[in-house]
Amino acid sequence: MATLPSAIPPATATAAPTNTTSHPAADTTKTSPITDQNPSTNPPPPQTQDDTPQTTSTNPPPTPYFKSLNPSAPQSLLLLHGLLSSHLEYTSVTSHLPSYHILAVDLPGHSRSSALPGPYTIPLMTDAIAALIRSHAHNAQAHIVGLSMGGFVALDLARRYPALCLSVFVTGAAPFSGMFRVMASRPWIPFAVMWFLLDVLPDSVYWFLGRRTGIEVRDDQLRREMRGNRRWEVVRDVYDSILGLGWEEIRGISEVRVLNVAAGRQDDVEATREVGRVWREEGITERLGSRGVVVRKAVHAWDLQFPELFAEGVKAWIEGRELPREFEALD
Repeated sequence: MATLPSAIPPATATAAPTNTTSHPAADTTKTSPITDQNPSTNPPPPQTQDDTPQTTSTNPPPTPYFKSLNPSAPQSLLLLHGLLSSHLEYTSVTSHLPSYHILAVDLPGHSRSSALPGPYTIPLMTDAIAALIRSHAHNAQAHIVGLSMGGFVALDLARRYPALCLSVFVTGAAPFSGMFRVMASRPWIPFAVMWFLLDVLPDSVYWFLGRRTGIEVRDDQLRREMRGNRRWEVVRDVYDSILGLGWEEIRGISEVRVLNVAAGRQDDVEATREVGRVWREEGITERLGSRGVVVRKAVHAWDLQFPELFAEGVKAWIEGRELPREFEALD
């Protein structure tokens, strides 16, 4: 939750979201059509031999819901949302990314993928995303963008399925330490806070808190979806599995170029700094360019706060250009 970050470890983007009506979706034009993919009607994608790491299931995972934008663009870009959120949180970001074939996903246990079976762990979500990339991304590869929970899925994907990843951009996704780890190890606490924020607070107070973080535009549909996504088994499974991401896993991300971003106002900047230090010590930064940075004025869900800057950072990272000046290196 971006409005009360001290109460919830950063695995969720339950802030006042963007308004889809204020940004005409690029997919409504002739050059950017939309394809909605429903997991209940899509057969499980076939397994291929490009990556065969330790798998978490002997059966192909069901395909989560996703929305496809700009399908004629040459490269695919996968967007992974935060805990309790949905693909709708990226609405104002995608309008700034017309040159990429976008796959905006509802991760298992969330919104249009809520009926997919659990457990809702990061490794099982990763398996589902790997299958989706194989079957729906151009050339069975994609650039990966993930925020919070989606960022942890992206990191796991880069470690276990590197051949599927062209590049990775994550934010709010560093190994938990200190109070963040204490809270995540007691998931009933963030679950209760989420209940208060999403189910108890009146709309006027909720949106007031959103404006205080710099998120000006409201989206009632996304808030309703977040309220419906607040299920105990989802929150419990996500936090339990995030606690399994440690420094050995960070060291293991050695074949994909990764940018790890901390939102300066709410994320664990020092943990992100440590991610960059580990990659430097392992020679990964020198070899691939992977590193940690901070956007000082950003809140946890800054895809909702600064959607254009978020998109510009993604494009710069994908294209190997200099990052916007708001991205400060963490040495």
